Amino acid sequence: MIMEEQSDQFAAANESPKIRCGVYTRYSSDLQRPASSEDQIRNCRAGAREKGWSVLEEFIRSDEEQSGRTMVGREGLADLMRLAKQRPKPFDCILIDDTSRLGRYLPDVLRECDTLMHHGVFIYFVSDRLDSRDESFRIVHLVKGYGDERYSKDLAKKIHRGQEGCIRKGYTAGSSCFGYKNKYLRDPSQKGDHGEARVIGVEQEKVPEQAAVVVRIMEMRASGLSFSDIAKSLNADSAPAPHRNYRGKIQDYWVPSSIKAITNNELYHGVRLWNRTRRELNPSDGTKIKRTKPQSEWVRVEVPHLRIVSEELWEQVQQMNQRMKDKIYGRRKGGLNRSEASRTYLFSGLMTCGLCGGKFSVIIGGHPSKVRYGCTNHRFRNTCSNKLTIRRNRLEPQLIAAISKNLLDPRLEQLLVKDFTAQLEAAIALEEKAAAEATSLAPALKAERADLGKRAGHLVGAIGQHGYSSFLSAELNKVESRMAEIDRLLTVKPTSKPAAFTDEQVAEFLRQECRDFCDALAGDAEFARREIQKHIRSMVLTPKDTPDGPVLEVSGDVALLRTADVMVGSPLEGFAQHYIGASFSLTGVRLDPSLPLAA
Repeated sequence: MIMEEQSDQFAAANESPKIRCGVYTRYSSDLQRPASSEDQIRNCRAGAREKGWSVLEEFIRSDEEQSGRTMVGREGLADLMRLAKQRPKPFDCILIDDTSRLGRYLPDVLRECDTLMHHGVFIYFVSDRLDSRDESFRIVHLVKGYGDERYSKDLAKKIHRGQEGCIRKGYTAGSSCFGYKNKYLRDPSQKGDHGEARVIGVEQEKVPEQAAVVVRIMEMRASGLSFSDIAKSLNADSAPAPHRNYRGKIQDYWVPSSIKAITNNELYHGVRLWNRTRRELNPSDGTKIKRTKPQSEWVRVEVPHLRIVSEELWEQVQQMNQRMKDKIYGRRKGGLNRSEASRTYLFSGLMTCGLCGGKFSVIIGGHPSKVRYGCTNHRFRNTCSNKLTIRRNRLEPQLIAAISKNLLDPRLEQLLVKDFTAQLEAAIALEEKAAAEATSLAPALKAERADLGKRAGHLVGAIGQHGYSSFLSAELNKVESRMAEIDRLLTVKPTSKPAAFTDEQVAEFLRQECRDFCDALAGDAEFARREIQKHIRSMVLTPKDTPDGPVLEVSGDVALLRTADVMVGSPLEGFAQHYIGASFSLTGVRLDPSLPLAA
C-alpha cells in the first residue's frame, strides 16, 4: 500500500506540460565548416530527447561567421530574443550547445540570460548540462563565461605570437599586399588539418604588372601630384588596382586612401614593418578601432629581395608627403574637417549619387559661401560620370522649399490620410486581438496554476516522508518557478481597447506634423539638422539635362513621425509613434545649380 502511494506521488511529480524549445547556434569564422551549425542543432535535438522536450522547427535560428565578442550583427539571436518577449510565449526554452555559442563577452551573455528569465524563457546549455532555472546557474555560468572570454583573448595572443615568429623568419603573417602575391611553403613530411602537406610559412613574390603600377604611383607622387590626381590618372588608364571590400561591396578601382597607403608602405623599399597597430573591438556596436602602438613594440625586418622602388625615389616620396602634410594641415581649420560651421550643413551625409550610388557630399570646402556638393566618386576617383555640382547656399534653400511644398500639398494630404488610416486600423485590430488572447488564456493559466499547486503538495509530502532528494528538490523548484510566472501573468491587466479616431482627427494630426517639420526646417540651423536626421534617411540626386540647363532630380522618402521621441502629446500621437511608419515620397523636386542665391 505504501509503495503504491509513493508510486502515485512520483507519477504526479513527473506529470507536466511538454516543454517547447527553440534552438540557437553560432560559429565565428569563415574558416569553420558551415556544418558546424548542423552539428550544434543535432546535439540540441539529442539533449531535448533526453529531457523529454520538443524542438520547434520554426524557432531554430543560426548566426554564421559572427564573433561571440559582441551582440552586434547577431540577427538570429536578436530574433529569438524578440520572440521570447511576445505573449503568449511561442516557446519555453532556448537550447544552445554550450556557453561559448551564446557569446564570449561575459556582460553580454549575463544580460541576455537575465532578459530571457524575466520573460519566462529559460536557457539550457546542452553540452554543459546547465539550466538557467537552477539556483547554482549563475555562479556556474560566471565561471564558464569567464573561461569562454579568456579563451578568445588567449587565442588572440597565441595567434599574435605565431605571427611574430613568421615575421622574424622573413615570412609574411599571411596578409596580402598590392604588388606581391603569397606563396605557401609546405612540409611534405607533415599533414595539415585537411590531409594536405602542412603550411610552415607564407612567402611573398613580386607581381611584375602590379610592381610597375607601384613605381608609377611613386614617381607621380614625387613629382608633386595629389593622391586624388594619381587615382584619377590610374583609373583613366584602367590600371590594375587592389580589391577593396567597402560596406560589403567589392571595389576594384583606385581611391586616394589606397594611393596614400602605398606611398607610406615601407615594404616597397625592402623593409617589412609589423606590429605597428592593433585593432580593438567595441562590444557595444561591433566596430573595430585601429590604435597605433608605441614605436618600441614595432618589428622591423629587412627584406631586400622584395624591394620595388629605389631608396632615392622612396626618400623623394617621403619628403613630398611631409611637405604636402605641412602645407595642408598647417592651415586647415574648417572645410572638409569637422568644424562649427560643418555642424549646420543640413543635408550632409544623407545624399547619394543617382548614377553610381556613392556619396553626394562636400567636395570643396573653405568659406561657407564656397562650400560645394558633388559626387565623391567623380571628384576623387574619376569612376562616375556625374560631374554636376551645386553650392551649399543654393542646395539647402531649394531643397527646404521643395520639401515644405510637398508637405503642405493638399493632394498629398488625401493620400497620407488614406494610408495612415489603413495602418491605424490594422494596428488597432492587432491590439484588440492581443487583448482578447490575453483574456482567453486566463482560465487555462488558472487551471494550470491549480494543477501545479497539487503537484507542489505531492512533492512536499514526498520530501517530508522520504527525506531530502536532489531530484524531488529540483522538481519542486521548477514547479514553484512556473507558479510564480503564472501569478505574474495573471496580475497583468489586459490591454484596454484602443480608442477610435475620426478621419478629421487623423487629418489634423498629420497637418500638425507637417507644420511642425516645416517650422523646424525654417528655424535654427543646428536644430533643423537634428530634425532632418530624424525624418529623412536618404535622398538620391540624379543629374538630368533640360532645355534650361542641367539640374539634379531628387528622390527619397520623408517620415512624418519623428524617431527617438520619448514624450508624446496626444493618444493618437502615442499610438502612431509605436505602430505606424507614415511617410511620403518626394515628387517633382529639382535642384538648379544656376539659380540666383535669392531663389
